[in-house]
Amino acid sequence: MAKQKKESKNKILPKIYLILLFIAGIILAFSFQTAKKSKTLDVDQMLDNNLVTALTSNGIEQKDVLSQFAREKKDKSSAYNEYYKKIKMPKNKKPENFEPVLKTLARNFKLELSKTTYKDNSFKYVFSDKKRIYSTIVLVERD
Repeated sequence: MAKQKKESKNKILPKIYLILLFIAGIILAFSFQTAKKSKTLDVDQMLDNNLVTALTSNGIEQKDVLSQFAREKKDKSSAYNEYYKKIKMPKNKKPENFEPVLKTLARNFKLELSKTTYKDNSFKYVFSDKKRIYSTIVLVERD
C-alpha cells in the first residue's frame, strides 16, 4: 500500500511541475509584451520632455509658442503620441541656431531628423523612425 502511494505521488509531481512551468511561461510572455508597449510610449513622452527642456534652456518661453498639440496614433503593436509645436523665435535667435541641439536629441533617441525650409524662412523639423513620426517642430522667425 505504501508503494502505491509513492507511485501515485511520483505520477502527480511531474504533472504539477509541468503545469507550474506552463503558467510561468504565460506570465513571462505577458510581461515581455507590456514591457515592449511601455518602451514605445516612453520614447514619445521622453522626447517631448527633452525637446521642451532644450527649447526653454535656449530662450524659448511659453509666450513664443504659437500652437501645440498632441495627437494619439495607433499602429499594430501599440498607441503613441505625435507632438506638434509651432514656435515664433525670440528677436535675438535664429532657427538655424537650434539645429545642433535638435540633431543631438535625435541621435540620443536613435531617431531620424528631417528638415524642411520654407520660402518665408521658417523651418520644420520632424523626429521619426521608420514607422512613426514622434514630433514636429516648426520654427518661425519674427517679422
